[in-house]
Amino acid sequence: MLQRGALSSAFSVYWDDMKRCRDGKAYWSLLHLTVCLPDICAALQSKNGDTKGALFVAWCNQFLKDPLLNGDETYMMRCKVLHQGRAVTGKTGRYSGFSFGQPASHGTVDHKRVDGPVLHLDVGEFSNEVKQAVERWIQHIESNSNSAEALAVEKNLPSLVRINAAKVPVPSGLSGTNVQIAVIHKTN
Repeated sequence: MLQRGALSSAFSVYWDDMKRCRDGKAYWSLLHLTVCLPDICAALQSKNGDTKGALFVAWCNQFLKDPLLNGDETYMMRCKVLHQGRAVTGKTGRYSGFSFGQPASHGTVDHKRVDGPVLHLDVGEFSNEVKQAVERWIQHIESNSNSAEALAVEKNLPSLVRINAAKVPVPSGLSGTNVQIAVIHKTN
């Protein structure tokens, strides 16, 4: 059975990186990290540990419900941002593109403003919403520990990339230190 807190622990690396992005004002990086999270959750709860667009869309429609941004639109945005570095969808639909902003220094938030066929998103706000959706998903999985989804998560969670401190060789002339590297934990 999936241990309570195992998912929260596994996602702490993402929460830490999101905080680092915010603190460093790396909002483009924060956006990339944010749009990956539904994919990770959908893959974890799938039977084979993989995900496709339909699973991403279904996950968003269930946990990231929003009248201004449905699962199909979120998936389209994710694909354009991650794979093409674009914000223009090139499709006919509710939005022909997205505009991404960062939090204003004076505290004004410009989020989910529709300007003609373009949806404007504040990356900081959007990342908060996706994080809350992941937290709702974690609660859902933990509350339904005998469901097919939870059993799939339990099976797939050990293959999720984790960050561990490890000694790595360093070139001569540099002092050896602990650095963080990504390693895949497997339990078999």
